[in-house]
Amino acid sequence: MARRIAYTSDPVLSVEDVAQQCRLDVEDLQVELIERVIIPGVTQQAEVLSGAAIRTAEYEEHWPESRSSGHALDMGQANEVIEVSRVEADGSLQVLEVVTRLQERGRETHLYFPAGRPQGELLIRYLAGTDLERHPGVRSWLLMHAATAHEYRETLITGASLSALPSSFLDALLADITVPPRF
Repeated sequence: MARRIAYTSDPVLSVEDVAQQCRLDVEDLQVELIERVIIPGVTQQAEVLSGAAIRTAEYEEHWPESRSSGHALDMGQANEVIEVSRVEADGSLQVLEVVTRLQERGRETHLYFPAGRPQGELLIRYLAGTDLERHPGVRSWLLMHAATAHEYRETLITGASLSALPSSFLDALLADITVPPRF
């Protein structure tokens, strides 16, 4: 499973976006609630539901020696390989100078090593994030769920996290980026 290291971009929605979706003035919103709970909460929900990175972030994942070139990366919407390292017997990492190629196939991104896959267990570091211009339905999903979370904030928000919103036909807006289940 891919592990998110850090976000590398701004949040995908702004307070102004949420205010417009809610048909309210920014002054009428609890800005801190929108920035710290609602926007991160709906972004995380979309990522969990789709299996794709929404907000651009750096990820890393371990590839056992048995995983061949051309295998799909765990996080959907991968767009750049940062580094490939071999995990040595003592646990240290040796950065490798290898040529890689990402290929989007349907909703998954596959990693190829054109000159051959390096031997051993690998640690792959890459960037992933959804291009919301290319997938406008994802932005619509985020805005609709942010507005719902704002409208029903007393029943949906507990502490500093957002509880799951009810599933609905709106989830189809994530279909273009949803990674198929793997067994």
